[in-house]
Amino acid sequence: MTTNPQALCIVAKCALCSTKTELFICPHCDEVICQVCVNKHQSQLNDTLNEHWLKCKTKYHNLCLLSNTYDKDFIVIENEMYRIRQIIEQQYVDIIQSIESEKNSLLIKLEDYIKSITSNVKHTDLQQVFNSINQRLDGVFQNKNPNASYNADDFLLEIEHLNMQISKRLQHIQSSTFKYPHLSSSKPVIISDIFGELQWDSKPMSNRNVSRSSFITSSGQSSMSTTDGLQDESLSTSEEDSFPAAPVVRRQKQWSIDASGVPHFLCILAKKNYLLFSCDKYGCIDLYQLNGNDPSNSPRHLRQFDLFPGNSTSQKPHIIEAFTVYTPFIVVSAHLSDQTDTSSVYFFDHRGNQQADTCLQNFPVRQLSADTSFMCLWGVDRHQHTVYYNQLPMGVSLIQQSIEHRDDFIKFGRDFEPIRITQNQTSIAVVERNSQSVHIFDKQTKEQVDEIQNLLRSEGSFRLWNVLLRDDNSMVLKLDEDLAPYSRPQTIHHLIVELDSKGIPISQIERTAVYGLAIGPNQEILLGCKRNQQNGSIECYI
Repeated sequence: MTTNPQALCIVAKCALCSTKTELFICPHCDEVICQVCVNKHQSQLNDTLNEHWLKCKTKYHNLCLLSNTYDKDFIVIENEMYRIRQIIEQQYVDIIQSIESEKNSLLIKLEDYIKSITSNVKHTDLQQVFNSINQRLDGVFQNKNPNASYNADDFLLEIEHLNMQISKRLQHIQSSTFKYPHLSSSKPVIISDIFGELQWDSKPMSNRNVSRSSFITSSGQSSMSTTDGLQDESLSTSEEDSFPAAPVVRRQKQWSIDASGVPHFLCILAKKNYLLFSCDKYGCIDLYQLNGNDPSNSPRHLRQFDLFPGNSTSQKPHIIEAFTVYTPFIVVSAHLSDQTDTSSVYFFDHRGNQQADTCLQNFPVRQLSADTSFMCLWGVDRHQHTVYYNQLPMGVSLIQQSIEHRDDFIKFGRDFEPIRITQNQTSIAVVERNSQSVHIFDKQTKEQVDEIQNLLRSEGSFRLWNVLLRDDNSMVLKLDEDLAPYSRPQTIHHLIVELDSKGIPISQIERTAVYGLAIGPNQEILLGCKRNQQNGSIECYI
């Protein structure tokens, strides 16, 4: 009922139940009825409204569920369309290269044939010998120099030799026939055969995601991958252990947000909330707050600041090589663009204000990692082939003293080149450049507890460049496309591979132009990607 019943202030029989009582005009049916009948009508109307509203709510709920499903499917479609775009671009490049190669091959054949028949038309070598003999004999016959002496036998030998050469040349010309070039008509090319036919299926195809990460194995046993992306053999850390083959899941992108610069470094700090620090190579930082409960929700941007104001436009900018965050500092290692043999370590608060003086280092610091459980600042000295650590300063007054005093954790041999480190509560993982392997060491005993090798490098495909280590020693590896020296391709392909604690690949991401890498609070993988020279994006995959 939308209005209250209007009282008539009369007593009479109800039009519906014939009860003699005070009557009202029912707003539902406009009948003159008693209060009891009015209430019944109102109850009936409420039931009808409630029934219709419940149906509407159910439909709306179903619509939301269907929309969420479609939204997830749309993300899958977007990822697949991105993959198809990459394939089309690569096929285009391959076709252009093939056409260019075939064109050059045909032109070379033409040039080679021209060179081979030139001797039948031009006899420069014989002409030079002929002119030499003719000039000298002409002087003899005309007695231009009476006092000059000559040897007739020598002339006869030269003439005889020239005659032999002329005879051979004549014989060669007479036995050789010109072959006139002819280019046959080109066959019609069906463009769809080059790229493949684009089809639209109602269901995703299961054999699209061919896994290349199955080539990455624990030391001691390799694996093969089948065409549908399933591992054909088990992966294990020892010969005794055996694990069943499992499909490698392709992680799906959940969200993407813009970044002020290209996110070369991503660090997550767990405080009251989860904070995500994104830093480019010039020190431009974006600070975000992650959703610690639902990784599908994009983070909230808090602020943006520069560690070195005006650095990106400077003639000699500071280039950041290492970046790490803990409470209460941001720590970076940087060097001037024209000075790569040394570096400086800077400490900033979480708003970008420098704390204490710059700490100069006589070697390039390529990586730093703050370890609050071990209370140290890990670093890599590639010149000395050493993983070292400083005491982790918790106050400004302790910074200079902490950085000046360094302890070596492990000093490797000259053939072992550490390039990246990562750590969890009990272990530290070291990426070795030459063998393309990850070595995991116990922090307390310094003993090696595991080793993961990248066999994709031996395949000539990808090189291992970065790694993240979880508390159970499961890992996320970043593999970069293996390029020829000094090559500068427009795009570089990357493979992000997740391994479980036994070294078995369980998920992967394929992407171009990936720089930063981090693991979120819900085990989501965050990638810092480049869009152009000035800015990029942060993407979340679950």
